[in-house]
Amino acid sequence: MGRLLVSIVCLGAGFWLGSYRLVPLWAIGVLIFLSAVLLGVAEWLEQREGHDDDAG
Repeated sequence: MGRLLVSIVCLGAGFWLGSYRLVPLWAIGVLIFLSAVLLGVAEWLEQREGHDDDAG
């Protein structure tokens, strides 16, 4: 639930910044891509740590 709320807030902030032309659309796209990559890495590390606990 928390992740969904953060996603909605970030998406709304991106649209708000884009609508006022404070940040170019390509920069918002880059930020979305980087956040998706970082989220994937964090999930992968979290899953990997869980497997390490089971082994030891």
